[in-house]
Amino acid sequence: MTNIETLTRELGAALQLAPQYVRYVAANDARQADGALTEQTHELELVRMQYQNEAQKGNAAAPEKMEAYAAQFKQLHTTLMSNAVMLEYQQATSELDELMQRITGILGGCANGEDPATFEPRAKGGGCGGGGCGGCGGGCH
Repeated sequence: MTNIETLTRELGAALQLAPQYVRYVAANDARQADGALTEQTHELELVRMQYQNEAQKGNAAAPEKMEAYAAQFKQLHTTLMSNAVMLEYQQATSELDELMQRITGILGGCANGEDPATFEPRAKGGGCGGGGCGGCGGGCH
């Protein structure tokens, strides 16, 4: 194993100690343990698949079925997203994603020659994959 692989594994171990990761694991465990939430999630997925199946019929799709599926999906989604366990899971997932984007942004910047001690990746939505100007090599100037 190379030194960089060893350091990456150490970074992975450190990541698993980060508050964002710990919160995500706890929220995911709570989500999976909530039987009613799991059932609601399955029901939402079923309605989504029914809508897609109808939509794939193209001109032969029944507009009334499409509208009914869309309304049912919206109602189920609203119910699902008002569940405290799901809200916690969504927030924890978002925080972990932000941490991962920052980590990969820093690594990407370093791979492009940036100073590891000072490089700051752009915030989410900053373009060039969060690596800052020149981070993608796309020559945006």
